[in-house]
Amino acid sequence: MDREIARQIDRAALGALLKPRSVAVVGASDRGNVGGRIYRNMVASGFAGPVWPVNPKYRTVGGVRCWPDIAALPEPPDCVALAVPHAALFGPLEAAAARGVPSAVVVADGFADHNSSAGRARQRRLQHLAAAHGMAISGPNCMGIVGLHHRLATAFTNLPKDLVKGGVSVVSQSGGLINATLELGINRGLGFNYLISSGNEAVVTSADYIAWLADDPDTAVIVNIIEGVRDGRAYRDALARAAAKKPVVVLKLGRTDAGRAAAVAHTGALASPEAAFDAVFRESAIAQVDTIDAMIESANLFSKAKPPGGDRVFILSVSGGAAVLAGDLARKAGLRLPKLAPATSDALGKILGVSRRFANPMDVVGAPRLVAGDNLTRCLRVLDRDPAIDAIALVLVVQREISASHRVLHRQFHAVAPTMKTPVVMVSEMTWHPAQAPGPGGPMVAATLDDGLAALRQLIDHGAHRRRARPPMPRRRRSLPPPDLDLASGRPLTEPESTAILEGQGLPFAPWEYVETAAAAARAAGRLGFPVAVKAVAGGLAHKTEAGAVALGITSAAGVRRACAAIDEAVAQAAPDRRIQGYMIQGMVTGGVEMILGTVYDPQFGPLLMVGAGGTLAEIADDTALALAPVDARQARAMIRGLKADRLLRGARGAPTADRAALVDVMVRLSRFAWAQGQEIAEIDLNPVMVLPKGQGVRIVDALIVPRGRPRPAGRANLAP
Repeated sequence: MDREIARQIDRAALGALLKPRSVAVVGASDRGNVGGRIYRNMVASGFAGPVWPVNPKYRTVGGVRCWPDIAALPEPPDCVALAVPHAALFGPLEAAAARGVPSAVVVADGFADHNSSAGRARQRRLQHLAAAHGMAISGPNCMGIVGLHHRLATAFTNLPKDLVKGGVSVVSQSGGLINATLELGINRGLGFNYLISSGNEAVVTSADYIAWLADDPDTAVIVNIIEGVRDGRAYRDALARAAAKKPVVVLKLGRTDAGRAAAVAHTGALASPEAAFDAVFRESAIAQVDTIDAMIESANLFSKAKPPGGDRVFILSVSGGAAVLAGDLARKAGLRLPKLAPATSDALGKILGVSRRFANPMDVVGAPRLVAGDNLTRCLRVLDRDPAIDAIALVLVVQREISASHRVLHRQFHAVAPTMKTPVVMVSEMTWHPAQAPGPGGPMVAATLDDGLAALRQLIDHGAHRRRARPPMPRRRRSLPPPDLDLASGRPLTEPESTAILEGQGLPFAPWEYVETAAAAARAAGRLGFPVAVKAVAGGLAHKTEAGAVALGITSAAGVRRACAAIDEAVAQAAPDRRIQGYMIQGMVTGGVEMILGTVYDPQFGPLLMVGAGGTLAEIADDTALALAPVDARQARAMIRGLKADRLLRGARGAPTADRAALVDVMVRLSRFAWAQGQEIAEIDLNPVMVLPKGQGVRIVDALIVPRGRPRPAGRANLAP
């Protein structure tokens, strides 16, 4: 069976899991146990096809015939929900596989979730069975699947009676957080489609569900609550595919900094374990949130508002203090608040009966002015006609017992908002707990000021991502690796070895020579021109400065010889197990802005590119940006713009503007090289990278390559500069 046929079979099986035509519930009963709840949920959902209870203990369940086993069923179901403990699971599951059942839901725990050898063995057995029969198996250790549009409920969760059908589909590795999502979502008037508790994801993963939901016409927004992934590349591809069609909101659980200390190079120390996930989310403009409340707010906005055509946001409020607070939180969210055009300001002033230049955020000078007549409607119409405004936020107190004046504003807002071409959002000044939520199709009302403005930023980013075409990946070209370098050993390469490889990829280094004696070092310095840097070359000596293995600004041949002697003595004391092989002599680079560049290999997602403030600030400034390799020039520029150090590159305090274009070129080349190497290189560290004044380019003055120590194939992917 070729790979393409296998993929099609998997997709058909996944369709049987999520849109089955018939369902069998193994372990069904009239009791309140898991099997009883799944069967009753299926019946109550109004499922259009047959639902067969299976349990050898009963003749009937729910007043209908109960079947003793899978083999006795009148025909193979599309999906079997197994509500039995793990000890009783494989008999009916193997019987279902033998009858050609394409999908199953396994709710039992006791697999990899138990973190025992027996549990892991059961999970492997489940995976092998699924692979052998082409089955799509959800779980184990899950609550099941609910599909409101398809009237499906192979789940044992208690479904609220006021659950509203809509366009938000949730995929969650945590079953408990689905309950929290339901409770808050119902309170906020959110309409749901699929509620998928994916559990251990032994077979069907979040990536599979997201890729399928990307093509589901009844899903407008995808929400993913995730702790981790088995196949990072598949997850990245699924997110990219989905985000090209519809918004995706992700709540990533289990964020931690553990593991930084194990890194050899600065780059690895600066890239947290969650950096790869963050880079994946940024790449496809995924709305990343930190709380259930923020997740609901973002999903709610995505489901009710179209993406703006740009990022220029206008905020108006009936309260001066609320306008100031909204401005603070808008800037925190990264919203752009342009000045109001004089003509627009004059038109608003005429409506409100005041003569003044309004700012952004705008204080309407008291609620009575906005409440009078249809003034809110008229003001929103004026703002809607301004081509310099892409989105509007109306900040109000959204009260449980709404006042008469605010009721007027709400009525006008709900009437005019759907007719406007400019997206408009009502944002509460404080957390809103509505007595009666607006329907899922109504205008957007954000429950909190900070989450609402952050969600608006995410809506803007999603719209920009949809409008932007993703450039094609660069071509890989095959070439033989340098014959004298042992990448398979895993030992960090020396600086001359690292520099030689990267210079071959077109990266610009300060002039250098490698020599083996102090006398040769003095002669090399004369050829390069003083002043020079003298560096020890010794296998395993990654951080030379700390070992006293670097001397800077040497201005004479005699000084070079003295520096070599001093370095010999310092290394002998600091690292007596390291043998100095020779010296790297390098021309000094003065002026410019010190940056750090590097790559780190993530086992799930592959190489990451990192840029940040360099030199001695690299590990104390906390000023870095990361992206998945390879990056293009646009992505590289965006990474730089996100740095505090970009102010230095732009010429802070009268300093000359740095050559940002040259830095962008180096970033693109480095990222392509790291991507082309695949799994061979663990880390690349370039620190410092001197970004010279505009037009003078970039000079790299230190380089370290750390291989992963994997067996090297006969040929290696390489990308020519």
